Amino acid sequence: MLKLICCEFLKLKRKKFVFLTILAAALFPVPMTAFAARDNLGFDWLYMNIGIFAYFLLLPTVLGVLGAILFFSEETNGTQKNLNAIPVSTAALFIAKVITILIFSVIYSLATTGATLTGGLLTGSTDHILYRLLMGLLTGVMVAISVLPVIAIECLSRKGYIFSIILSFVYASASFAIVFAISDVLTPLSAVFRWALPRMTTGPATGYGLDDWFLNSPACIGVLVLTAAVSLTLAIVCKSRQEI
Repeated sequence: MLKLICCEFLKLKRKKFVFLTILAAALFPVPMTAFAARDNLGFDWLYMNIGIFAYFLLLPTVLGVLGAILFFSEETNGTQKNLNAIPVSTAALFIAKVITILIFSVIYSLATTGATLTGGLLTGSTDHILYRLLMGLLTGVMVAISVLPVIAIECLSRKGYIFSIILSFVYASASFAIVFAISDVLTPLSAVFRWALPRMTTGPATGYGLDDWFLNSPACIGVLVLTAAVSLTLAIVCKSRQEI
């Protein structure tokens, strides 16, 4: 499995998209830091707003595009038949690609968090550094899992990059809108959103008047476990049948 994951990263090494995405994650906090410093809005405001847009709007879209690159690259380069000939199961190949997406999500999240903390240092108000890094790590993992339904649809649809980009953006935007409408409609991504929002401050997760609407950790983990199980099972079974 480790060799398969290394092969996936070697394929991504040739793609400028990966480097540009990590660079964008590091640069995204810059204008918001300048805005927060100018209006003296404080580090909590900066951290929460960067987190909301970077983790729950940009990252899901980026992961969807990354998934399309990973799953369509073999067909695009004409190497899919060679892969079918090697003694590696479809499940192993699929899981290797999913793990690659998860690792990328963590790197992206930590880059965003690190850049935000650096911005806070420049404004002189950074605090709870280890807590915020941990939140970045957890959020990166959870968002990657929440995007698995999109990845599974991309893998099975074979409709190309444009469809994948549109699907990822629609999923992220719809989940974003559901959360800000304070709706009880639940998607895997909105579940992570509802879990993370009250934890993006260093104070207690109360005081918003929405305690019953926020998700606790067991509920959020339950949604993500179910999402991963269903998405991976359906994708692997259907993909195996397509290759028979």
